Amino acid sequence: MSSVPLLRQLARAAAACSLVSVGACSGITDSTPTINRYGAVNITARSNSATQATAAATVIFFDAFSIAIPNSALQQTDQCEFLGADSVFTEVRGQKRAGAAIALTAGPNTLSLDYSVLLFRYATPRNMPFTYTAGDVAVIAIPGDPENFPAISIGVKLAEPIVPGAIATPAAGEPLTVRWNALNDPSAAVIISLKYASSPTALRANAQIYCAARDDGEFVLPASALTAFQASPPALRSLQLTRWRTNELLIDAATILHIASSVDTVIVLP
Repeated sequence: MSSVPLLRQLARAAAACSLVSVGACSGITDSTPTINRYGAVNITARSNSATQATAAATVIFFDAFSIAIPNSALQQTDQCEFLGADSVFTEVRGQKRAGAAIALTAGPNTLSLDYSVLLFRYATPRNMPFTYTAGDVAVIAIPGDPENFPAISIGVKLAEPIVPGAIATPAAGEPLTVRWNALNDPSAAVIISLKYASSPTALRANAQIYCAARDDGEFVLPASALTAFQASPPALRSLQLTRWRTNELLIDAATILHIASSVDTVIVLP
């Protein structure tokens, strides 16, 4: 499964004992300055069709003094920024154990997420993803540990597969219109990442236009933002669309559990 910014941010949070916002886009997080114990469930998927996706799950637990929690319901204002494109794989690591294996129910699937003493996390086995259908709900049951995290369950409606409409590389001076199968669901949102090489001589896609968007089915990138993209070698240009949805539980004044479901599709733009 691909690692969208949600998962990357949680990985960095566990390492630094502090969670930062998704992609630096403002207005899409809940700020909670006094949380001490944090549980993060991430279900990442790749669209297979208009109705099905293939997913993997990771669960981590860690301490945090000041955090900003990704919240898809708050991302209802379109906005973009220029960012570097990180090609380095980040291994998601936690800090604490919260009991024995965690049970995951996702639609018709019932899975056991075992604990890794090497990575301090729970996860579906590598190279063994599961498939879900649009409309399915995922529920995670945490057995708990008296010293680290309480026993509790949390669920989220899984992010429905995101299917792009016809998208073509625009001519110089023209905008790029991105279309997809809209949900118009205020609990979901979309991330658009247009990746490219920052110069004609670059060897990899090292830059991106990163946009947070409402799930309304259309987003227009103006021609003025596409100068570097147009100059990039065509083989290094791509577009990634990610739909995501979140839920969270404030268990007590010192403990919060968060779940994020995301699904993406990648388009090569010649």
